[in-house]
Formats: sequence, structure tokens, C-alpha cells
Amino acid sequence: MLLTEVSQQLLFCLRFGLLGLLLGVVYDALRAMRMYHRMGRLGTGLLDVLFCFMGLLGFLLLMLRGTDGRLRLYLPLGLAGGFALYRSTVSVYLLRLFLWALRLFGRAASAAKEILLWNFGFPRGN
Repeated sequence: MLLTEVSQQLLFCLRFGLLGLLLGVVYDALRAMRMYHRMGRLGTGLLDVLFCFMGLLGFLLLMLRGTDGRLRLYLPLGLAGGFALYRSTVSVYLLRLFLWALRLFGRAASAAKEILLWNFGFPRGN
């Protein structure tokens, strides 16, 4: 049974706001992957479907856990508010951080590949 006290409703709204913040971080991580790997329309579409699926799953699970499956108007508003707050504040900086991490990981993987291929290369000499 859902408690309808104002403090309980505010707590649910804040939880959904936190879910919106988390979805914003996931969105930027997927966006950084899309930008780094230069995915075409198909890759962009697949990542968008993945994001929508994760968002829907998170929303439904949190709604079932917290409100016994009862949809309240303040829940999607909290979710949208958290996402909008994230996108308007720290989104640019986290996107840069994700892109930097992907570039660093790509360089490390390339160097590891070169070392591995060098170790198993046949000797070419006299």
C-alpha cells in the first residue's frame, strides 16, 4: 500500500530525480561511444534503443518497488527534472571526460596490440 504523506511523495520524487540524473550519465556515456567510434545511423539507432530500454526498465522497476505499480504524476516529472538538471549543468564536462577515457583506452589497447604482435612476430634478420 502506498503511503500518501507529502514527505513520502517528496522522497519518491527525489528518487525518480536521481534516476533521471543516472539516465543522463548513461546517455552521455552512450553518446561518447557514438562520437568516438563514429557510428552511422544503424549504430546510433541501436544505442538509442538500448538507452530507451534501460530508461523504461529503470522507471518501471523503481515505480513497482516504490509505489506498488501506481503511476503518479510527480514520478515522470521528477525523472524529467533530474535529467534536465543533469543536462543543463555537468553534462558537457562528463561527456569530455568520457571521450578522454575512450581515447586513453583506445591508445592503451593499440599499444598492447603492438606489443603483443611484436612479441609473437618471427625474427627477421640475418
